Amino acid sequence: MKSLITFLFIIVASTTYRCGKEEETIDCNEATSQMLGTWNGNLLYTLPGPQNANTANTIPGATGVNHEFVLEITSISECSFFGSITYGEISNNTVYQIAGNIDKYGWVTFSETTYINDGEIYTGCFDPNVINQGSTCRWWPTGRWNVGGVFSKGRFTNDPVFEWEGEFRLPSSGYQYSIDGSFTNTVAVEDIQGNYKITKQ
Repeated sequence: MKSLITFLFIIVASTTYRCGKEEETIDCNEATSQMLGTWNGNLLYTLPGPQNANTANTIPGATGVNHEFVLEITSISECSFFGSITYGEISNNTVYQIAGNIDKYGWVTFSETTYINDGEIYTGCFDPNVINQGSTCRWWPTGRWNVGGVFSKGRFTNDPVFEWEGEFRLPSSGYQYSIDGSFTNTVAVEDIQGNYKITKQ
């Protein structure tokens, strides 16, 4: 009986600690002010994997690919922050404007809202003379360089360093392809996704 009580106490104490940790709040204004500056980032893609289309070629996959980036936060407003994200030569020097925010629990979200410098890997893909080309322009890696990428589920911390991890998703980057050339036998491919890590310089 004593062992059972001890076991139950451990479970309750552990649960209480985890819940308390999740509900801890911060001053998001102060946290946002500490976002100002330059951050080094790494994005490891997890989806989609390579696809076997109805051609002799395999559609490349994103799984396992790493992209380094530099996040520059240049302005803030209360719990929101703004700046740019740069990927360098791999993206033909594409630079996005970003906008983000930190909530009272410290959760950080930011998005690639528009081009500052369009490397034209994605936008230069479209040929008005090619029918249904939109799907092939979403294939990896071309489709990655559309706007709209969302970095989420990262939790602000400066203890002991400014560094955390989160998730990435590019909404509406999924596509369909035909297995046999028909419009009925198709495969749906998921959005581009991955995990990121940023560290303040």
